[in-house]
Amino acid sequence: MASKRKDKEPEQPHSSRFLSRKHEKHFKVVQDRRLLMERKVGMIPNFAPQFGEQLLGRNWGKLATYPTPANIAVVKEFYTNARKIGDYPVEDYLGYVRGHAIRYDPDSIYNFLGTVWVGE
Repeated sequence: MASKRKDKEPEQPHSSRFLSRKHEKHFKVVQDRRLLMERKVGMIPNFAPQFGEQLLGRNWGKLATYPTPANIAVVKEFYTNARKIGDYPVEDYLGYVRGHAIRYDPDSIYNFLGTVWVGE
């Protein structure tokens, strides 16, 4: 006979923006920090030809473009929730932004790039 007990549901976040009250408090610290924006990868081949060859050879064109300008508040929210504070986040490589879970584990990144890890 099957168990009537349901599998435990994942805990709901503290709010639509933060995983816990501690993350919400930590956001006030993160909010005041300067954010160093990444450089477009597309500019690197001019300065590092070997990297450019790898970029083209692996079909990683997605790394060379940004679909839209970054929203600094959203980036800071992601960094705030990605930090391990207490029991949150429960999983490694799992962020949370505006109510959505964002996975940044190796498999998710490979999937985004459309590549398969073949080892060293």
